[in-house]
Amino acid sequence: MSEPQSPTFCAQCGSKLSPEDRFCTECGARVPEKSAATPPKPPAGVPPTVVLPPGQPPAGAPPTVVLPPAQPPAGAPPTVVLPPAQPPAGAPPTVVLPPAGSPPPQSPPGVPPVIPPVQSVGTPPDPFLPPPPPAYSGSSTPPNPFQIPATTDMTAKSTNNWLVWGLVGGGGCLLLLFVVACILVFISIFPTLDTASNNPVPTSATTGGGGAVAPVTGGQVLFRDDFEDPQASDLGESEDRSSRYAYEQGGYVIEVKESETLAWALVEGTYRDVVIETSYSVPQNSAKVAAGLIFHYQDSNNFYLFSVSNDGYYALELLKDDRWVTLIDWTKHNVINAAKNRIRVVLNSDEITLFINDRQVEKTRDPTFTSGEIGLAVTSFDKAGAIVRYDEITIRR
Repeated sequence: MSEPQSPTFCAQCGSKLSPEDRFCTECGARVPEKSAATPPKPPAGVPPTVVLPPGQPPAGAPPTVVLPPAQPPAGAPPTVVLPPAQPPAGAPPTVVLPPAGSPPPQSPPGVPPVIPPVQSVGTPPDPFLPPPPPAYSGSSTPPNPFQIPATTDMTAKSTNNWLVWGLVGGGGCLLLLFVVACILVFISIFPTLDTASNNPVPTSATTGGGGAVAPVTGGQVLFRDDFEDPQASDLGESEDRSSRYAYEQGGYVIEVKESETLAWALVEGTYRDVVIETSYSVPQNSAKVAAGLIFHYQDSNNFYLFSVSNDGYYALELLKDDRWVTLIDWTKHNVINAAKNRIRVVLNSDEITLFINDRQVEKTRDPTFTSGEIGLAVTSFDKAGAIVRYDEITIRR
């Protein structure tokens, strides 16, 4: 059974400590560690052997209390040790001045003495003033630093300026002559450029009129069919309950037997950046109908359609993923003839220009498709029996 431990006290401030404390809870002083093991007790009846460390008084002498260095006795308040050359907390710093008349302190050997500037106690230092400029020979007063002194080179500089101005003027005259010569050359070749151009000046179409006359001239023919010889034609003949395709009287006839139906026939080949042109007529027994050109054909659900109706309207539409997109809505134009017309589409990258009877009626852009197949088309409206007879189709580069 362990013996009860006697209470301990802080050797710094005298506060009571618990056995587990390693530092005083009041002053923070470190508690000396106890010996790890309690020495065994001697047998009963045998007087204990007292082992005194060196320098201890003989038996019977009062014990000597050993205090840690620089520590006050138990119960005394802790001593606050300040670092050297620091005033007590809260006190203003002490300025130590040498006695009046005493010689200045000597610097250590090899170190140059530090001579403080001559200043009055409590007065601000003198402002820094730059040294005066050096005196110029022949003048008692210094010149203004912002004034340029006169030199003897002014005449030479003036001569150089006249030379520079002469060079600039001569160069300007030469440039003017060059510009005039360029204008004369351009005027002389301008008629040639205007005659060689195949692209008409674009104009905005207006309902009932307008446009620019531009017949097709030149250009390599990539495809042409006048439908005179059915055996040599790319377009076939067929008929079903909804449409009919046939060669009649030197032309190619497309008849739509159902209302609000589009029928078309494609020519051979894939084209881009070309001019497509066709002529057609509408028989008197035809219902309301729109003849047209299909271009940039990808499949039956993706292509462009330019249509001209026999009641005086035209339109440009895009079929994209089997959904119609109106690029140019139905627009009335007085150039359209009810019985016979010639229509043309000029394709240049994503630019689309439309012509009716050699007159430009519209120009627009759409980048959805820029190449594909080409074909002839016929659209019926609210009544069946729409008929169009095409005379020919030509594709030029």
